[in-house]
Amino acid sequence: MELFKVVLVPFRNITHVLRNNAPVIKKVGIPLLVIILLFTLALSVYTNIALSREIAELKKKLVAVSSDVDSFRVNNDKMVTELKNLDDFKLKVLTDLTVSKLKIDQYSKAVFNAQDSAKGFARVDSTTGMFFIILDNVEQNSNGYKLYFRVGNPQNCIYSGFNIKLRWGKKYNNEDKTMTYDEWDKSLKSNTYTFKNLLVPGQWTNFEVDISTENSDELQYIEVKIQAEQISMQKTSDSSK
Repeated sequence: MELFKVVLVPFRNITHVLRNNAPVIKKVGIPLLVIILLFTLALSVYTNIALSREIAELKKKLVAVSSDVDSFRVNNDKMVTELKNLDDFKLKVLTDLTVSKLKIDQYSKAVFNAQDSAKGFARVDSTTGMFFIILDNVEQNSNGYKLYFRVGNPQNCIYSGFNIKLRWGKKYNNEDKTMTYDEWDKSLKSNTYTFKNLLVPGQWTNFEVDISTENSDELQYIEVKIQAEQISMQKTSDSSK
């Protein structure tokens, strides 16, 4: 009870002061309240305007980002297309090079099998012209084997001597997984032979080579390349004399 009286006394004093100063409080309080309300309203309007501006800026940035994303997507699709076209072009170039190499290598050498001797001729190209080669016969002797060839000159010029490069060995078996093509190619034996015979236009010229081997299987693949460098041609007559 005593505590209640202690609290009640100051409250009565405050109420008494408010009653005695009511006119002054009205004159000061109402304008102050209006000012506070106006300030609150202005702050709210300013906040809304600032927020609207920030939202507008964010929208612009979002539009810009979306545009960049679309541009990146378009450029990426374009790049993917260009890369695909580049891969297609590279594949075409490699294919053309392979085909060209096969065409060039097609007549760079003649290939025979000793078991199929005297069964047709093969064309061989050199840096100085084209020739025809026939493997006529294969004979075994005390030193190994003797191979009988004929070379034909279908051109209108005379060659003075020629070189023959011979490679021989077992035939390559692509089903044999124990040896690669490169390993087989390196396993071939080789030799070069020089002949002084004239290669006359439209005629066959015989030549023979000896191979030191006792195994006939090493004559399953016989590769022949020819090179003739000395060329003789007739001079044209001078009709003005």
